[in-house]
Amino acid sequence: MRILGLTLFLWITYSVSAQQSDFKDFNFKKVDFVAKNYKAKRLYDLNNITYNLTKDFDTEVEKFRAIFIWITHNISNDYKLYAKNSRKRKRFKDDSIKLEEWNSKFKKIIFKKLIRKKRTICTGYAYLLKEMSDVIGVKAEIVHGFGKTAEVDVEKLEDPNHSWNVVNLNGKWYLCDPTWAAGISYPDKGKFVFSFNDGLFLTDPNLFIYNHFPIYEQYTLLPKPPSLKEFAHFPLLYSDSYTLLESHIAPKEMHQEIVQNDVFQFEYKLASAVKIEDQAFKLVTVSSVMEKTYKPEVSMNGQQVILKHQFKRRGFYDVHIYMNDSIIASYTFNIKKAP
Repeated sequence: MRILGLTLFLWITYSVSAQQSDFKDFNFKKVDFVAKNYKAKRLYDLNNITYNLTKDFDTEVEKFRAIFIWITHNISNDYKLYAKNSRKRKRFKDDSIKLEEWNSKFKKIIFKKLIRKKRTICTGYAYLLKEMSDVIGVKAEIVHGFGKTAEVDVEKLEDPNHSWNVVNLNGKWYLCDPTWAAGISYPDKGKFVFSFNDGLFLTDPNLFIYNHFPIYEQYTLLPKPPSLKEFAHFPLLYSDSYTLLESHIAPKEMHQEIVQNDVFQFEYKLASAVKIEDQAFKLVTVSSVMEKTYKPEVSMNGQQVILKHQFKRRGFYDVHIYMNDSIIASYTFNIKKAP
């Protein structure tokens, strides 16, 4: 989607393990209650909306949390608008004049829909979060880049397709994605369903990078950012991984080639608040002819989880890992005949 305005290029130093657990001693129940119950039909007076949301809170993180919760519970994702922009940009990609005319027109469409109807696309979510943060004196920036989902082949993208935010709280930078935190879009039905994902609020950079690759590498908040090619080859993580996991450890790539009867190991670090039993894990293999569900061998040590599975059948498989019946990651396996 089109980048609104100029990207502000900042030299942001990375923060080791900058994540929501930094604020584990904060109880956000009151903040969340206030934000979820505050109503505003339109967004003409952002200053007043922001003041009413944050006036009862003293800390930066509580005020920012109130804004994040309100946005993700009140702003709908307009997939039709996103699809229309994608079609227009593809149509005009070889005509710079018409493309620029469309981009200018589209900016106005986005702003009008956001203000009047509280519907937008990712750039609108990120813009609104930044603007409201500015009102309370919290430094936030819009980040443009590539968002990886089951429907998106990153290697085929010609332009950035997603936007999110970085925010500075108490002198430390954090990542968040208000668009994906707000809910789920169903493109085939033209419908959006609010379904808040708390895992996309102040997410650990080591997990966030699996689905978010910024144009400028400092926005990864990582000491050694991956390349775009490495990002494209990462395993595919799903929305529930952000609430269940703190980090994805192994394997590092989506596609694996192993020999028949080899035992393969998957490794994760659970989110600190997650309590889970061995039997809650399952591994599903999908081929062109069948789908089978297995119980992997599970080893747990605190937050560390290791799953082991012996692949006995040759062939090409999609492999999905589930926790508590929620899919968290997908891989592809080519199982070859033993020499």
